[in-house]
Amino acid sequence: MKKYLVHILVLVIVFSFTSCGSDDDVQPASQDDIVGVWILKSVENQGFDVPTMDCRAQQTITFNSDLTGGERFPENQMAPCDFSTTSYTWIRNGNLVTQSVAGEGTFVNEIILVNATQLQIVVTERNGMTVPQNQQEIFKYEK
Repeated sequence: MKKYLVHILVLVIVFSFTSCGSDDDVQPASQDDIVGVWILKSVENQGFDVPTMDCRAQQTITFNSDLTGGERFPENQMAPCDFSTTSYTWIRNGNLVTQSVAGEGTFVNEIILVNATQLQIVVTERNGMTVPQNQQEIFKYEK
C-alpha cells in the first residue's frame, strides 16, 4: 500500500511541474491597447528616422473603442497650419490593423510596437497591393 501511495505522490508532483509553462504569462493581442489618440513623433524610412516638426508635429491618429477612427494631418508643412481629417473604420487581427477609408480604400498596417505610451506601425498593403519594402515607412506615435 505504501508503494502505491508513493507512486501516486510522484505522479502528482510530476504532473504539477509539467503543467506549468512560460506560455501562461502571454496575453493575447487586445483591441484596447491601441485605442486612444496618438501624436506622430517621427517617421522612419529605410533606417532614417525623421522627427516631426512644425505643422506635422500636430498630426494625430485616433482609434476609438467602437472600431471607428480618424487621422488629422496638415495640408502643408508651413504655418499657418491647415489641417484635414480622414475618418475610417478599423479592425485588428493580431498585429495587423486594417483601416477602411471611404473613397480611398483599405490599408493594412502592421503593428511593430504598442504599449501604454508608444505605437509604431507600418503600412504594408494599400487596396490589396503590397507596399514594396523600400517604400514602407514606420510611423512612430506617442500618447
